[in-house]
Amino acid sequence: MKNGDFSNRGERLKEERKRLGIVTQDELAEILNVKKNSVVRYEKHNAPLDTDQLDLLEDHGFNIAYILWGASELKSSELADDEAKLIQLYRQTREEMRSGLVSIVETYANQFK
Repeated sequence: MKNGDFSNRGERLKEERKRLGIVTQDELAEILNVKKNSVVRYEKHNAPLDTDQLDLLEDHGFNIAYILWGASELKSSELADDEAKLIQLYRQTREEMRSGLVSIVETYANQFK
């Protein structure tokens, strides 16, 4: 692990929060069961998150490897063939179509909760 990768974890946490549509730090504070000023420390000052907090983030869809180390790519060996195909097809679509594709998958997935 490079120190530069680790020292930017606060910015990556913020990026992940926004990617997931968690607009405010207050919303993230609620997820983590902390006060907003703690989220400010995590995002602006790279304060470390404990393992329970990382678990909570992962439960809400945060990419923990990306937050901690900047690793965002999955190895294809970690995916089933259908999963890899889905990602490949998603990446082949135009940017403006991607949110619609995600909505379709979410609709199907929510039918089985």
